[in-house]
Amino acid sequence: MITKRLAAFAATAAIAFAACSTGAPASSAPAASSAAPASESAPAASASGSAAAAGVKAAALFPGLVDDGSWNQAGFEGLKKAESEAGATNAYTEKVTQDQQIEVFRNYAQQGNQVIIGHGGEYMDSAIQVGGEFPDIQFVVTNGDKSAANVTSLALSYGDMGYLSGVLACSVTKSNKIGVVAGETIPIVNDAIKGWKDGCARVNPSAEVKTTATGDWADVDKAREAALALISDGADVLGHVLDAADAGVFAAADDKGASAIGLYADESKLGPKSHIGAALADASAVVFFAVTKPLDGQVHQEGVKEGVVSFGAYAPSVPQAAQDAVKAAEDDLKSGAATF
Repeated sequence: MITKRLAAFAATAAIAFAACSTGAPASSAPAASSAAPASESAPAASASGSAAAAGVKAAALFPGLVDDGSWNQAGFEGLKKAESEAGATNAYTEKVTQDQQIEVFRNYAQQGNQVIIGHGGEYMDSAIQVGGEFPDIQFVVTNGDKSAANVTSLALSYGDMGYLSGVLACSVTKSNKIGVVAGETIPIVNDAIKGWKDGCARVNPSAEVKTTATGDWADVDKAREAALALISDGADVLGHVLDAADAGVFAAADDKGASAIGLYADESKLGPKSHIGAALADASAVVFFAVTKPLDGQVHQEGVKEGVVSFGAYAPSVPQAAQDAVKAAEDDLKSGAATF
């Protein structure tokens, strides 16, 4: 498990109602850890859809550890920012597995939290179920794809991130084979892979994108083995849709002389030899906005056009022509000229 590499997130684009379509838990995640209790003096739950008042009582469920240096830590940083900048009173539980979701959601609702956040699309159905039992409480699912009167989904555009990554990968590949490692085959991964394939086709129709899912978002060894298999099959550029397991992809690329593209932030520390660029998006802002902004019971997805997703952190070795190709694709996504 890698830790404490989230400082780079601060340099990425600011988000308005952002988040991702899913952040599924590691399949081997143990029982939920103890939650930091919300303050006894926090205000009672509000019936309003707005959580923007100072002193809001909020709680969050995380699928992994909040120091994973990836998706979970990003959400936790947003939660802490809401506490320091907006006076929120926060509680959270780590490693909340599928069979624990309903119970943890209900416990937080019964404790009078005004906003309860499931940090990942795997919490979608549970949030809608428990939200129906507590109509005066606001529920938020990051990476969600559904909504209800008091359940809001906030989503980053993984398609946009994949599209820009595909443009770079297929601009620099020599083998015309690209490999992408994911945690599970879920909606955000499908969006990302479609983006990779469409972005690749934009600049290099002869190249192909192959994908593999390890079944685990945090297992570094599984991700490394999957990446090595893709490299053995000819891939010379790798990408990922993972949480802490991303370290395994960069390790494999470094070991075998392949290139690799980061997700969310500059990940060059994970792959000092292989990292060639990254799709940038500040995932911490998702939770911050969930606690501090009005909630409307709708699904929100934002990407390049909304100023949420961008691309950068290029290695010096990346040709200017490849960078220009990514910039042109980014401009087309922004203007609406490119869709997929």
